[in-house]
Amino acid sequence: MSYLFNALNRGVYIADNLAFLRQINDESVHLVNIDPPFGKSRTWPASKFKPPLTEDELDNELRLLASWGIATPQQAMAAGLEWPPDSPLKGGYSDIWSWADDIHEQWVEDLQAGYPAVHSLIETTRLVHGDSIAAYLCYMAVRIIEIHRILAPTGSLFTHCDHTAGAYLRQLLDAVFGKDQFRNEIVWCYTGPANTRRWFPRKHDTILFYAKTARARFLRDDIRVPYSENFRTRRRYTEGSAGITSGYSEGRSADEVSGSFGAGKVPEDWWSDIPGGGQISRNELTGYPTQKPVALAERIIQASTNEGDIVLDCFAGCAYTAIAAERLGRQWTAVDWNPRAWTVFKRQFNKPSLALLTCHDLTTGQQVLGSEPTVTVHGPRQLPQRQSPVREEQLRPLSTPSRQYKEPALMSSDEMLEELLRLSGWTAWCCGFANRRPDGAIVKTTRNFHLDHIDPVSRGGINDLMNRAPMCPYHNIRKSDRLVSLREYRNQIADAGELMVSSFRDLIDLGSAQVQTAQIYARCLVQRRPQEVLPPPPPPPP
Repeated sequence: MSYLFNALNRGVYIADNLAFLRQINDESVHLVNIDPPFGKSRTWPASKFKPPLTEDELDNELRLLASWGIATPQQAMAAGLEWPPDSPLKGGYSDIWSWADDIHEQWVEDLQAGYPAVHSLIETTRLVHGDSIAAYLCYMAVRIIEIHRILAPTGSLFTHCDHTAGAYLRQLLDAVFGKDQFRNEIVWCYTGPANTRRWFPRKHDTILFYAKTARARFLRDDIRVPYSENFRTRRRYTEGSAGITSGYSEGRSADEVSGSFGAGKVPEDWWSDIPGGGQISRNELTGYPTQKPVALAERIIQASTNEGDIVLDCFAGCAYTAIAAERLGRQWTAVDWNPRAWTVFKRQFNKPSLALLTCHDLTTGQQVLGSEPTVTVHGPRQLPQRQSPVREEQLRPLSTPSRQYKEPALMSSDEMLEELLRLSGWTAWCCGFANRRPDGAIVKTTRNFHLDHIDPVSRGGINDLMNRAPMCPYHNIRKSDRLVSLREYRNQIADAGELMVSSFRDLIDLGSAQVQTAQIYARCLVQRRPQEVLPPPPPPPP
């Protein structure tokens, strides 16, 4: 049974994009074009808005959030939104990823059960590249799985990335879409000032192009570009030279040899004719340092959709995909978790040279005239209602918490590791592994240890220090495939002869360790949250 796209055309949804994607009907979207975070372990402040944000714009963001019942950073976090008004990033975003803070254990368990290849890739990435990139990959995996589900059989995905995590992201896409549906790794190259001393200047991004099926649209004749003047000159020379009748020896395609100059050529998988970086048109600039040009989205949309087709961008902060889709007569929907995106959308659509539509929300007093086309904004509780069947795992509440305004944890992952390793003499609680010098002395470092749960959260384990344990990488990777407690797992390790100590009794006693960690936790609570230590007095006895 086929289903129609159930989100609003020209709708901007300020919401967690995973929650949004899970409400979209199966096989109802023709193109998804996204420019997600790249896993670069950096923050991207949006402090250079051009022109600077006005007080009215800032007030309007607060009024918009209030109209959705969101009046504090904590309420924004609960709704899966960024809180931009007083953000240190000024409406920008963090591209720093943490396994402990950003990844739901339920995601990992669902990937393990339903997408074992994806789960194995993420676990291997943790071992090879560390928790940060693995956390980024897990975050992207649950979203790419949903994107694959909502794409029509003729649909395609284009996702931007760069050298930081691009190799891992391509393997993830192979695992979800199938390697046979890989179409291109497009290199979008640009230039600009650089001061690198140890490598060549990194002046290109990658766009990974995957098809849903072999039936995916590719409209090559709609994206032809002019031949270079150098090619035209060589072509005239070969045609005018006696005895030279073909240009194939110079590596030219049949299109180039037999086609007319007027038709142009299909661009190769490297695009240098679309300016990027600091060369984006001043009229398009928003102030976001990672902004992409509208021309880039126009080429992607023209190559993969017909007029009237549905285009979705679920990382839509700069509005470039929406503007390109509107110019080309496509239906479009945009999603972003930051209310600042709506400010950018209104600015972009109202620029004199881009003025296409009226952006309308209930907080600005705008008048919608008759059937005038408008862009409308919708909050996290105004998501589409899905009609296509929902898989069992999608019934669980799996939205992502805000990474900017989470209430700080009592202890960071590194602090937990250090405290726990002190208890065991800097040895792993699973097998007794330790970092040792050549003379056998133990090195007191958290390096080469992973932090895991003693009892899985899915089996009732809590997520605090009292239920954490330092593990060696080898056994932690293997434990991820089995939902066992550490007590059970240590018996399996001992039975397999994999202990790094002389006997099972040389490992830290988990019962006494949990008593000690409870004391550490209480001491930390007194130091950092004294107002929470003393509970309210009990009511007097009747």
